[in-house]
Amino acid sequence: MRLVFLLLLSFQSVANNIDKRPHYIFLTTPAETQHKKIDPPLSQCGRLRAQHLSTLLSYSNIQSVYSTTNLSAMETANPIAKKNKIPVKIFIDNLLDSLAITVIKEDKNVLIVANNDKIRFLVEFISQQELSKSQEHNQHLLYQITLLDGHKILTVLKQPLKC
Repeated sequence: MRLVFLLLLSFQSVANNIDKRPHYIFLTTPAETQHKKIDPPLSQCGRLRAQHLSTLLSYSNIQSVYSTTNLSAMETANPIAKKNKIPVKIFIDNLLDSLAITVIKEDKNVLIVANNDKIRFLVEFISQQELSKSQEHNQHLLYQITLLDGHKILTVLKQPLKC
């Protein structure tokens, strides 16, 4: 009887692990802007890149979208939020560690759009991996962090769009 109970417990454990699915945190910087002025809107190329990002993530089941208050970040985040019929959540710049902990615990697929320094911090904080210098200041990069059972896998993708 004891052996049967242990076998049932082990099957239950295996079944629970099979039901667990990874969740993904995607992070990117705002697309190209019109001018080097304070809080500029996206350029035509930037709007195209934001739309391309939305298409790229269309099968990713994004359930939360976060952005800084910068116009270019919000304009980059909006197409994917509209496609998924969810609001863009604004986060406070000086609470990045709280945002990181929130998106890890949410257990949802998430997109975060922010400037280079914030994205770098968030990627390194969440993935616990240091980014190389070549991965800085590149509007073509999309970071994907896969989380499953405490494991964190960082994948750096390059969007193929050229304007």
